[in-house]
Amino acid sequence: MFMRHILFITLLISLINNFWPIPNIDDLQDVTYQEGDEISISELKDAVRSMQKKADINSYFTMKHAVVSGELYNNEVWRFDLGLNTPYQFTAENDSIDIAGLQKGLVKFIVFFSFGENENSIISKSIYYCDENDSIHEVKFIENTERESIIFS
Repeated sequence: MFMRHILFITLLISLINNFWPIPNIDDLQDVTYQEGDEISISELKDAVRSMQKKADINSYFTMKHAVVSGELYNNEVWRFDLGLNTPYQFTAENDSIDIAGLQKGLVKFIVFFSFGENENSIISKSIYYCDENDSIHEVKFIENTERESIIFS
């Protein structure tokens, strides 16, 4: 009886996986984001969630990024400004967020990758975007835990 249950559960998991595959970094290897591409917040969340090291970031984001210092820990942070509508430049020496640029639609998403002492390992990932009500959202990934909150409205 126990073996039948195990067999049934194994078959069920196999069927679910075939019809609803779980994305991982290997599924995203051939997908890249280039400046000017359209991307939704859900697509961006999926891509950022799966990134674990600098090589993953470099293979997905093909444009230049700003290297800034983390305000809290003075660590290395990469900043990507996505969905630029006009020539856009936000200059900051730390991991500041351009709230006005997001609300005016000059930039669609701002993505930060924060690195630890081992400069190849990502310790946190953040996405900032503005919704239709001009509220600024923060999506934070720490150790594969996603937390979204409104930080400015």
